[in-house]
Amino acid sequence: MENVELKEMTPADLEFVKEVYDYYILHSTAVFYLHPLTISELGENIRLGDPRYLAYTIHANNQRCGFCYISKFKPKEAFDVTVEITVYLTPSAGGKGIGYAAMQQFEPRIWEAGFHNIVALITGENTASVRLFEKCGYTECARIKQVARKFDRLLDLLIYQKLRVS
Repeated sequence: MENVELKEMTPADLEFVKEVYDYYILHSTAVFYLHPLTISELGENIRLGDPRYLAYTIHANNQRCGFCYISKFKPKEAFDVTVEITVYLTPSAGGKGIGYAAMQQFEPRIWEAGFHNIVALITGENTASVRLFEKCGYTECARIKQVARKFDRLLDLLIYQKLRVS
């Protein structure tokens, strides 16, 4: 088993995050972006320095191999009890239990930050993410069929959620 640790993300990590995102943007349907992101665009999603919207790099055996963060689910204030979770690993880190171990550390921190609902938006073809979130106790609460187009294919959006248990 890998020794997995979360480290608070810093501005110096954004280039690594961009590299990981760009890989999936260019080579998979795991993310709905069509073009590589700029560091500025990443900064709009990842709220570094905001104590409520957590962001971490994932390390396995002291090697940085992924990232996870939470972001606002919707801009309207009534939705402030809900966050969207994002988790990505480098391609070589997948399938080793690292994502699951990271989630086991990340979720308690999300609940401690006061959120009631965690939502994961997953491309229908992303079976690895579906398996991860189901293993972590998330349930599919919605499926929007053919909502996006990438690589000349229409893609479904799966919405998974986990509610805080009081």
